[in-house]
Amino acid sequence: MTREEFIIELKKALAEEIPANEIENNINYYNSYIREQMQVKSEEEVLLELGDPRLIARTIIDSFQMSQGPLYNNKRQRMGYEDAYTEEWQDEDTSEEYGQNNDVFGSAGSSYHVYKNYELKWYHKVALAAMIVVILSIVIIIGGIILKLFFSIGVPLLLIYLIYRLVITNRNN
Repeated sequence: MTREEFIIELKKALAEEIPANEIENNINYYNSYIREQMQVKSEEEVLLELGDPRLIARTIIDSFQMSQGPLYNNKRQRMGYEDAYTEEWQDEDTSEEYGQNNDVFGSAGSSYHVYKNYELKWYHKVALAAMIVVILSIVIIIGGIILKLFFSIGVPLLLIYLIYRLVITNRNN
């Protein structure tokens, strides 16, 4: 693989995943890095040390998405949602009302999208587990209080009622 092939492969892997200016920044960085390292090593050695450009692209994409927040949506995610679901409910009236860009909830490019294949990050899973533990603890505490009240008040009242019914039934017989 040559430097040009490496850069083309990297650019293809980054396309439509992150903004164009971020792609250019990364392409420029790797271009200059390879040139600098070629002063000391051969082009083949430098590219061998860098590894697969698709893996580098995945790292860049993941880093960018993490820096943008958990709900960052790229063009492919939006296209997947719009292709699969938007056509079913959008007719001519709604496309004129909301604009030609399938902008569902407003104007000036602001819209909300459903994230089709969104995976929970580890910290989301931890937060979810913590919420489940807290909710279960609250349910157990409230259940314990209700049982305590039932046995301290409800059972004696139930016994008194049963004895009363027994006495009334025996008097009538």
